[in-house]
Amino acid sequence: MDDLFPLQDVLELACAAQRVNKDYIKEQEILYTEDGKVKHIIMPNKELVKMTLKLDPRYSGPVPPKLIPIDLDKELAQEIRKYFRKLMFSAIEGDNEFKTEVNSLLNSESIPFNKIGFIACLPSVYKRDYATSQIEKQIKTLNEGYLSLIGSTVFDLDCEILESKRSKNYDAFNITAIIDNKMVSWFSKVDLKIGSCVIVKAKVKDHSKHWKHQNDVTRLNYVKAAQ
Repeated sequence: MDDLFPLQDVLELACAAQRVNKDYIKEQEILYTEDGKVKHIIMPNKELVKMTLKLDPRYSGPVPPKLIPIDLDKELAQEIRKYFRKLMFSAIEGDNEFKTEVNSLLNSESIPFNKIGFIACLPSVYKRDYATSQIEKQIKTLNEGYLSLIGSTVFDLDCEILESKRSKNYDAFNITAIIDNKMVSWFSKVDLKIGSCVIVKAKVKDHSKHWKHQNDVTRLNYVKAAQ
């Protein structure tokens, strides 16, 4: 019989893996130096969780430090459980096999070792789905126009962050947010939390359109944000 682990523990570890890797890593990634030497190995989130719970004695590769969930991971784990609880109707209708499996696991007290992969991806799925739903909701009520003129500097603005998505091309996160009921975006070196934020200072870099919805977007740079 497969080993069983407490659901809450596994979900908190999944959130910790997402924080440590700064994203959901599905396959092992190897970073090299300019002269071709191995600089760093990024383990998949699923493997980080599994190795923290139970290290296979047959495994002979590099062993990463064990994951230690912090308060933010525990809070996120609770948010994820609440979010997927709201999606139970989809699982009941059986129109989505992934949601059906996740719903079954989240309604269990313990998780089989061979199902940990479903839990490991949930922080990423939650973050993506939540951002998509919030952006689509906000699009309908946004004001037309841009936050300020290109080249101008803005100070002390209340902001609602809708999405923090890791860039595929840069070591940064692409932030989508709302300020004065207008959409803005910028690159951040850190993964900002979805929700309230204050833009202490920023410069308006450009005016553009959202790639999907075609609404006005003010692109910022040199952003100093506080949460």
